[in-house]
Amino acid sequence: MLLAFCASAQTGTDQTSYITNPNFENGTNGWVCENLQSQSNNSFTKKSGSIYMEKWVSTGNYVGNGSIYQTITQLPIGVYKLTVAAQNLNQSSSSQKCSGAYIYAGGLTTDVDIPGDYSVTFTNILGEVEIGFVANGATGNWIAVDNFRLSKVGEVDKSTLTNEVHRLLAEAEKIQMDIIPSNIAAALQAAIDAGNLITDTSADNDIQQALKDLSQTIEKGQFAENLANATPGTGTAPAVTVTNHYVATGATQALVRATMKGSNVLERGVCWSTEHNPTVLDERTTKYFDLKGYIFHIKGLQPATVYYIRPYVMNKTYTVAYGDEVKIVTHPKGTCTGSWNEGAPNAAASQRCREAIQQTIDYFNEWTGIQGFHLSGNYGADTPTADCSYGGWMRIGPNAGNQAIGTVLHETGHGVGVGQHVRWTECEDTRENQGKYGKWLGREANDVLHFLENYYGDEVFFTGDAVHGWGTSSNTFITNATISYDWLVNGADKDKHAELQYIGGMCILHGLFIDGLPPTASNWYTTDQNGIAGYTYNFDDTKKYYLMNKDKEHGLGEGLLYQRANTDIAWKPALTGEVLSDSAAWYLEFDPQSCLYSFKNASTGKFLTHPTTGNLEVKKLTTNPTSAEKFQLMPDRTDVSITIEGKKNKTHGYWFTWGNGDFKSMSATDLSTRRGYGNISQATFDFSDKATTQQWIILSEDELAEYQQKAIETDIREVNANEAQNDASTIVSICTIDGISLKALQKGVNIVKYSNGQVKKIFVE
Repeated sequence: MLLAFCASAQTGTDQTSYITNPNFENGTNGWVCENLQSQSNNSFTKKSGSIYMEKWVSTGNYVGNGSIYQTITQLPIGVYKLTVAAQNLNQSSSSQKCSGAYIYAGGLTTDVDIPGDYSVTFTNILGEVEIGFVANGATGNWIAVDNFRLSKVGEVDKSTLTNEVHRLLAEAEKIQMDIIPSNIAAALQAAIDAGNLITDTSADNDIQQALKDLSQTIEKGQFAENLANATPGTGTAPAVTVTNHYVATGATQALVRATMKGSNVLERGVCWSTEHNPTVLDERTTKYFDLKGYIFHIKGLQPATVYYIRPYVMNKTYTVAYGDEVKIVTHPKGTCTGSWNEGAPNAAASQRCREAIQQTIDYFNEWTGIQGFHLSGNYGADTPTADCSYGGWMRIGPNAGNQAIGTVLHETGHGVGVGQHVRWTECEDTRENQGKYGKWLGREANDVLHFLENYYGDEVFFTGDAVHGWGTSSNTFITNATISYDWLVNGADKDKHAELQYIGGMCILHGLFIDGLPPTASNWYTTDQNGIAGYTYNFDDTKKYYLMNKDKEHGLGEGLLYQRANTDIAWKPALTGEVLSDSAAWYLEFDPQSCLYSFKNASTGKFLTHPTTGNLEVKKLTTNPTSAEKFQLMPDRTDVSITIEGKKNKTHGYWFTWGNGDFKSMSATDLSTRRGYGNISQATFDFSDKATTQQWIILSEDELAEYQQKAIETDIREVNANEAQNDASTIVSICTIDGISLKALQKGVNIVKYSNGQVKKIFVE
């Protein structure tokens, strides 16, 4: 909403301190940057200091798109002037006024062409304003920007502000008379109540908050009205054609991929809620990164919280199409800290290093969930670039290009284990070709890379040498299989100063930790740690799940974990045709704060428990699960084909692990033919691929039903328990595989005997 006010003129006062890193001397710290990169030469005549941002293509070509922006917060009420050094230049005709580039602030713009200072004047009453530089189809071959300056050039009369409050109150009360969703109506009423308390004597902060709340709720109310009054239009109906169910999550942010289609599109985005089936009337965003498709960027989430998200596309007649709902769980916020020893020879260098360290810590706390890591920054006069040891002791050298966020992010990767920990340097199960170039074998880091690159074949994978890691493609001729960024910024020249590059690198690091790389340890050579716990298996709260050991001698393809007695659990062959009992079924729970899972037996309601000693058992709880009922699910690294009643499918398993210094894992013992079952023991956690008795496959009730349905579909008959006919033969009896008589068919597999002597397996959905 743009608002115009009469302002009392006064001499401008410098307010540039509200802008973070206004002249890019610390790279893109504080900015969201796409398709621009830093430059330190003197070719851009309007630059200030050492660094400016640019995009250049050869003459005769158009530079196209690029942007850099940030949101200023807590800005006092007033009239402001933003001044920016910028250009949109055709180097073959320097006097040409090229189009497609502009600066902006508060929704107002000023076009940019030849090198110069450009200004835009705007009124701020809400306390937040987005400022930036954008090229959208720019027709020059060289765009550049630097030296953002902000000055306050006028005041807004308090009577004007209160009049605006009253105008918005009238608008809000008008919307109240219409039918709008209850959540928006409640927010609107709260904003009206607060607005009615505003008078000419109210404090500026109170007026500003009232204006902000009224503006936001009015916008939501108007949007709801537009949806309610929408009429079908012409053209291709909007549709979300693909929803990628892998979502990269942070503590308060998330990245979501989706593909849309339709004509006359008004907006594309993602909506979310803590309840199922979110709509555009809940929270939504249209912000996205453009990388081989749309990567939508959600902000403003709460840490350690379950959300449901849906991509959507809406046309200009307010027809909305939604994609599949996806459940996500945000990380607990990290507790990393950082320090800088102020040892650089000048204040500018120290400021660059200090800010780069702080921004690095912010990224780590948002995207990795690491607890207790400290980055200790030190000046290294003889350090050519920068370096960091496992544990976080870092040196940054005198080169200004390395006193920046990209380099510090990269080196901090070494501080949390990349190229340093034994799991990277000497573990053949996690990385091929130890000591030299080799593929990372863990699942999660590769899943993140596939998501970022929007390519899901084995030709794209995360790799590295003995010290460093990066993404690669084994076949550069595959469409979309080339790697977009050096995601871990292996060198200042690889730093594209793009927000997505930094976020993506953090997500890959988090994937490495999920795969078992320990980011913190008291002993450099600790090998028994479990990396970091996370939401690694996506489940439906209402569904039952079944647990099968991955070892071929311990139930693979036929055995399930079940509650055997009051407190005992075991595994036994259970998929040989019998009607499954709920004693072998489990409901899953997840604790977002600890990132650990619990398993509740569907028959008894008792929780799977790892006691201090002895075999695993079940325990009935009257309160929430304790640490003894919580398990970290670490993905294994090898696929396996399971065969149930003749149907095969490729899948993988998880380690069910726990501990703090003395790490354990759930393991299946040998089947006792005398007893008919095998015990479930706790074993010392074995991180190797060969430890298949400690790896467990999780099957949903739908997956299990599909296996059984497909396997015996040729034996399905339309029958009932009383008078079913099959080839003129009457049913004589129905029972389970164990011979337990049934009065009627039950869900699952039934053994049916006919009067002609035939015995059939009958599957009931």
